[in-house]
Amino acid sequence: MYVLTIDQRHSRTSRDRVPRLLEALAEVPCVAAFERTAGDEVQGLLDDPAAVRAALLIALRDGEWHCGVGVGEVDDDSFSTGTRAGRGPAYLAAREAVEAAKSLTGSVAVRVPADPGEGSGTGNTTPDSAAEATGGDSAAAWAADCEAVWTLVAGLVLERTEAQWRAVDAVDRSPTQAAAAEELGITPTSVAGALRLSHIREERAAYPALDRLLAGAHAAATGAGSATGTAAAASTATGSATGTPRAGRADR
Repeated sequence: MYVLTIDQRHSRTSRDRVPRLLEALAEVPCVAAFERTAGDEVQGLLDDPAAVRAALLIALRDGEWHCGVGVGEVDDDSFSTGTRAGRGPAYLAAREAVEAAKSLTGSVAVRVPADPGEGSGTGNTTPDSAAEATGGDSAAAWAADCEAVWTLVAGLVLERTEAQWRAVDAVDRSPTQAAAAEELGITPTSVAGALRLSHIREERAAYPALDRLLAGAHAAATGAGSATGTAAAASTATGSATGTPRAGRADR
C-alpha cells in the first residue's frame, strides 16, 4: 500500500487550501479516499503507483504542499472507516516522509519502513549511499531512487508558468495544436514555444520510471521476493498503471 500525506506550506499565514485540494483529488482512485486528517493536512491510502503519481502531480501543480509517500504494509481493515483510522508501517513511513519533504527542494519525499535495528527508511541518504548501505535492491534504495526522480520532475512542475500551463491544458483537450492556438487566441508557433519551455514532454517521459521505482520500493518493502522478483513485480505493477493520468497531446 501507499500512504500519501500532504501538508500545506505556510499554513499559519495563508488561507485554508485543504477544501480545494480535496476537490482536486476526488477523482484519484484510492483504497481510502483523501480526507483532512489534522488542521492543514490531507491523507489518502492508495494501491496503485500511477494513482500516487496523479495525486502528487495535482498537489505539485498547486504549489502549496509538502508531500510524503509512505510505502509498505497497512494493518488489515484499520482503514475501513477512513484513512484517518489507518495503522501500520506505511503510515509511519508517510509521517516521516512528509516531515522530510519540508526540507527538500521538490517537496516530495518517499520513505519505507525501517528494517529492525536500522534508522529511517531512506533518511538523508542519496540514491548512491542508500544502495551502498543497504544493497541496490533494498526497499530504501528503490525509495531513494524514486525520490531522486521526483525531485527532477517536481522542479519542472513547480517552475511552469501559468501561461505555459494554459498551453499544455489547451493542447491536451484539443485535437491539434492549431486548434489549441485558436482557442487561446495565439499563434501555433507560440503554442509550440510554450510547450517547449514547459518541459511537459520531459516530465511525462519520466512517468513510467516513477511508477516502476515506486512499485519496486513496495515489492521490496513488503517482501515480494528476491532482486529478480522485485524487479519483475515493479515491471508488472507499472505495465497497467502508467496510463493514470494518460499522457496528453502536449507531450507528443
